[in-house]
Amino acid sequence: MRGGASPAGMSPHSRAKFKLTLEVPSELVALSNMPVGNATFAGPIKTVRYLESPPMSTYLVAIVVGLFEYVEGMTTKGTRVRVYTQIGKSNQGKFALDVGVKSLNLYKDYFDTPFPLPKLDMVAIPDFAAGAMENYGLVTYREVALLFDDKSSSASSRQSVAITVAHELAHQWFGNLVTMEWWTHLWLNEGFATWMSHLAVDSFFPQWNIWAQFLDRTTTALRLDSLEASHPIE
Repeated sequence: MRGGASPAGMSPHSRAKFKLTLEVPSELVALSNMPVGNATFAGPIKTVRYLESPPMSTYLVAIVVGLFEYVEGMTTKGTRVRVYTQIGKSNQGKFALDVGVKSLNLYKDYFDTPFPLPKLDMVAIPDFAAGAMENYGLVTYREVALLFDDKSSSASSRQSVAITVAHELAHQWFGNLVTMEWWTHLWLNEGFATWMSHLAVDSFFPQWNIWAQFLDRTTTALRLDSLEASHPIE
């Protein structure tokens, strides 16, 4: 891609295979949904070619370019998992990496369906309007939603990171592998991912009694659903 890119069609049921090429400054890390196939260098510019993706919804295509370092782990099935951070913050990505690897292992067994891509990257971005986005194989987060510092972060921050990571990785199945037909059905993606994230975190950290907190959130949802302005699920 030279200059810019925009996949045609943003409806969730529109799927295509993507084989991307990026030209970026040589010193920068360039990430996309799939692993790098090869890279060539020409002075200050490198050309990065990525492997072809499986059919995927266009809204899940992602590119991240910047100065990053990472920590790395591996699932039981050999899927490479990395957490990318700004330079000097990689140690703060270790907790999210641990939760991410455990989540992929749990979901593989629970759904009896392996994660279909050869790698999963999670990237901490200093500021990000959405909070987190479940792009296929390249999940982006605000730093506060992904990084945890043992010396200064709170217990509630630790729990929030675990829930957010487990939620976004549940979307790799609910939303990415299986996708709703239209945006009015987005509640299916979010509902299943929210439920599965609590199941996963309860499995990893039973001492947190996470289902009691889930009940509190359910009560809040029921109050909102009872408002006159609410509408039926489509």
